[in-house]
Amino acid sequence: MNEFVDGLYYGDERWFLYKGVKYFIQGWVKNNNFTLVMDQMEPDPPNPTPYVPLWTMTKPYDKRDEVVGAFLTAPLWENKSFWDVEQEIEWVDC
Repeated sequence: MNEFVDGLYYGDERWFLYKGVKYFIQGWVKNNNFTLVMDQMEPDPPNPTPYVPLWTMTKPYDKRDEVVGAFLTAPLWENKSFWDVEQEIEWVDC
């Protein structure tokens, strides 16, 4: 778990399953802003137009801890945070 959370600060690409649903999270730095984005990959989510990720946030790079903290506490899984469901997450290669 520590490796996953540490990797969020650097935008590492990670795949994981929660209750049979596959998710992908990644981040990047552009123009001194840090962006973190999570998408549902399988099963295919409904295709809104235009594309909207499941969760995203962008802040100045020196505030990336706020972005990571917001992801870890967002109620994304049945109104539960990452910390509430982390024991049920299965890490996969893709």
